[in-house]
Amino acid sequence: MSDRYDVCAAVVSDLTFDARVWKEARSLASAGYRVKLIGCRYELPRTERRQSRGIDVVEVSLGTRARVSVAGRVLTLLRLWTEILRTRAHAYHAHNIHVGPAAWAASRLRRARLVYDAHELYGEPTSRGPLARISGLVAKNAERFIVRRSDVVITTNHSRAQQLRERHRIDHVSVLANVPVRVDEVLPLNPGYPEGAPIVLYQGGIYARSRAFREVITAVAQLDVHFVIIGFGRDEDLKLVVRWAAESHASAKVHLLPPRPFDQLIRTAAAASVGLVPVRADSFSNSLGDTNKLFEYLMAGLPVAASDLPEIRSVVTEGDPPVGELFDPDSPASIAEAIRRILSDPAKYELRRKEARRLALERFNWDLEEQRLLGLYESILPKRVHVGASA
Repeated sequence: MSDRYDVCAAVVSDLTFDARVWKEARSLASAGYRVKLIGCRYELPRTERRQSRGIDVVEVSLGTRARVSVAGRVLTLLRLWTEILRTRAHAYHAHNIHVGPAAWAASRLRRARLVYDAHELYGEPTSRGPLARISGLVAKNAERFIVRRSDVVITTNHSRAQQLRERHRIDHVSVLANVPVRVDEVLPLNPGYPEGAPIVLYQGGIYARSRAFREVITAVAQLDVHFVIIGFGRDEDLKLVVRWAAESHASAKVHLLPPRPFDQLIRTAAAASVGLVPVRADSFSNSLGDTNKLFEYLMAGLPVAASDLPEIRSVVTEGDPPVGELFDPDSPASIAEAIRRILSDPAKYELRRKEARRLALERFNWDLEEQRLLGLYESILPKRVHVGASA
């Protein structure tokens, strides 16, 4: 066998929780491509190397989640870049801009193909101030540099694809939706939900300000429900959630549970009552996002209460009846009313559950996206490359 991989995919994120990266890597490996996946993991003492379903996996230590310093992040990034540059491959697949420069350099060094996978759009700062503006400008220019030099550009939905086309004056942007692998039978998994009231569930990163947690907690204080958050976050974000719950006299209704591996999230969602998508439009990228959690809730058969943003709206209003209710993330009253409407009519609630499952099984699952991904790779890597050709 050649010592040159067909695909070297890389990302700066904890691989334990990055479903999109794993789905793409596993689809390519199942199709016969030889894949190396480079990512990160918290709580590792050192870089680890292992195999998973035929994929060679390298995980660079992110240190301890509670203590993430700027210097530590820079060191992690340099280690990732070094690993990418050392890897001989026919194609380099960069997930987001952080690994883009190293993937581009490696592709030029080895006359290989470059795939850029934009999970986010860059260049619009989420906070004001000179540092945010400078970092936004650097990120936007880096995005332009990588996008214009990529053989394939991928993003998560059509709104973001259109923005990339207009922003960087390119034509070749493909969409791979953030949808889950099809699950024909979902066995609910209770991770420790409280009893006595419906469960309003949020799964994902605990970004206290870019997700409308304060408004949700204020809304929950008015309702007979439990608000359960399953995810990871910085200590300061977790402390904010706890403080806001206390200020709203809702501490008994707000529950923080540890993050679960991505392959358990549909099962934990299936044991809840309402799936919550409280995204704020605090950046241009967020305003055009749809989040993978939305589609995981649908696969679990879970009605959703979600922010009224364009891409989210197009999904939530699907079905007869619609699979969920929309709200203004800046309005606790709007959030409370959306949750109340979902839970107030038991017969309609059951119809929503069935519609969510139907849409997930018929439209919003990885089967269709996998075929698009493989088609893109067939266009840049001839079959002769991944059937044992020498480097």
